[in-house]
Amino acid sequence: MSLAADFSTLQPAFTTFARASTFPKSAVVVARQRVQQFTGHLARSNTMANMLSKKDAHDAQPSREPTARQAPAGTDVDSPVEDVENQLPPFPNPLPTPHKDFRHCLPLKRPEFRKFSVFTAGSIEMGKAVQWQKLMAVRLSHLPITVNNPRRGHWDNSLSKDAAAEELKKQIAWELYALEQADVICFFFDVTTISPVTLLELGLWAASGKIVVCCAPKYHRSGNVKITCEHYGVPFVTTFDELPGAVEKMLKDKGMALDANGDLIGPNTWKEKKVEKVVFKTV
Repeated sequence: MSLAADFSTLQPAFTTFARASTFPKSAVVVARQRVQQFTGHLARSNTMANMLSKKDAHDAQPSREPTARQAPAGTDVDSPVEDVENQLPPFPNPLPTPHKDFRHCLPLKRPEFRKFSVFTAGSIEMGKAVQWQKLMAVRLSHLPITVNNPRRGHWDNSLSKDAAAEELKKQIAWELYALEQADVICFFFDVTTISPVTLLELGLWAASGKIVVCCAPKYHRSGNVKITCEHYGVPFVTTFDELPGAVEKMLKDKGMALDANGDLIGPNTWKEKKVEKVVFKTV
């Protein structure tokens, strides 16, 4: 068999469009129109398929656009707070040069105690209170002392209940230890807050002989605070400007003596205070 015969067996059994010239003219026109419609439909279908394929591939790929970094769920208790009641004076400008022995300590790191220390036990209220603790630290920074400030920068609200309880336990333990070791505890009641924890601490330490209180008449429980302070002989002021001086006076009353250079006379070493805790037992 010849090669021509072989190829002839591969020809399609149906009539090809190349042979459509043998059809009547009208039939050829109709056939051509059908072919054009059919091929147009195929072209559109292929175009749409390609577009959808490319879109699917694009969606499957990681986005190249920069994504916003999600902030951890929580409360930033160290963010700026507007002083709507003008409770605080401005920060000194320029800021004073801190004494070489001055330390400002925050939780949960163990405090670096000097011989004398101050604890800032006033309003925080999960960051609602004005930033009085920082200003107090600046106003006392010329002294060779430690200021322990419980206002930590961020509280993570996304913690589970158990984890949050453990974190809260560590925070409270840090505060209680620093309170026990403090020579002076200074209280500032922000008039825009309720400050229940500050009231709790005031009751806990009112009779200790080592607290100084600042509470303006606008505070919602100022009467209770003032009467309690009068009862226990607690130094009491109504403006923040008076508070640093009252704290420094109490430090000196407790033995802090400075030389002409502002250095502590004698060794500036801390000796841990032993605190007896009364434990009530059920009968």
